[in-house]
Amino acid sequence: IHQEKALAEKLLHQIHSRGVITDHQAEFFSKSLFVNSIELNNLTSITDRQAKLLSKVSRIEVNGLTSITEKQADLFSSCFWLELNSLTSLSDSQAESLSKVGNLIVEGLTSISNAQAESFSKTPALFLSGLTSITDQQAKSLSKVEELYLNGLTSITDKQAESLSKVGNLKISEENLSINC
Repeated sequence: IHQEKALAEKLLHQIHSRGVITDHQAEFFSKSLFVNSIELNNLTSITDRQAKLLSKVSRIEVNGLTSITEKQADLFSSCFWLELNSLTSLSDSQAESLSKVGNLIVEGLTSISNAQAESFSKTPALFLSGLTSITDQQAKSLSKVEELYLNGLTSITDKQAESLSKVGNLKISEENLSINC
């Protein structure tokens, strides 16, 4: 037990110092009984095989990834907690796959499509604080999310506020926000 924890720490140190993960390392983390959460924020790319292996960990932070493949989005959909804060765009099908994640944190997105908002409406907890504005349709879709973070919004309309009032736990920063009647 102690040896496995020590090996996990050693592998994480190697990954962080090199900025690269091997299939062997990813496989170790996927099988480890002691790894429920893993921070791999310095990785800038991973293979589909590594994504498949890492998706077995319930909480993953891969905030260094600036893009993911369609397959990786599908593989990551089994995660309970996923942070992909360096992503600046997603396809509609990637959003649909990622909507199955329990806690999805994609703070790097600065815009989303109506179809993506509808997909994201199935996510229990969603962090989209990179958005500075949303449409009425997006607000309506996002109102179905149980826990929603939109701290980057700079303005919302009365109609959007009415839709968003249906969210169980809504976080919007009042610091930069103006309400347009």
